[in-house]
Amino acid sequence: MSACSKVISNESTEPVDEEAIRELLAAKADALVRRSADELAALIHADFVYVNTHFDRAGYVETYCRSGKVVFHSQQIDYLEVRRFPNFLVATMILRDQFSAGDREISATYRSLGVFSEENGKWLWSAGQTMSAG
Repeated sequence: MSACSKVISNESTEPVDEEAIRELLAAKADALVRRSADELAALIHADFVYVNTHFDRAGYVETYCRSGKVVFHSQQIDYLEVRRFPNFLVATMILRDQFSAGDREISATYRSLGVFSEENGKWLWSAGQTMSAG
């Protein structure tokens, strides 16, 4: 992951736990590459929603870990900005993905938005959207 990151707090002078979000995103990428459905599900909030293709947690895990329709080879974060809001964090990032979809090999760059909520002292991925970077 790139060292380029920025943390902005809108709630207080309390530091945003950008490192925890970076670690969560790295664990998510690792679970995707290894197709570890249980590990991926443990990082995602039970009420998760993904906007691109309307997924809940089960649908996201099924599509990207269990089905074999999309197989990630790598996912790298080139830029990360985290903003604190009351009771949640929003992270914007640039993702560089390499994956297979059917018989196609894809290497692409995306802009992504993630919303994270804290549950039992742990940040969970609660919502996301990804779009082509250009």
